[in-house]
Amino acid sequence: MGESAEGVVQTGPAPLFYSEEETAALLGIHRTTLRALAVSGQAPVEPIRLTPHKRVYRRIDVERLAGVVE
Repeated sequence: MGESAEGVVQTGPAPLFYSEEETAALLGIHRTTLRALAVSGQAPVEPIRLTPHKRVYRRIDVERLAGVVE
């Protein structure tokens, strides 16, 4: 069981999706930059729109781009 950056112990399986904030942090860019890229269709990973103002990103896509997973 790993520990997240916030010090919270994860007890379940890895999430399938990352929030906009988590994705931006893993990619080393600001959340507003990621949002602007998503709105313009130029995001480095494909966003999934949950509502007009909320997007999530597939964990596997983000981790591959961030170099976390081979």
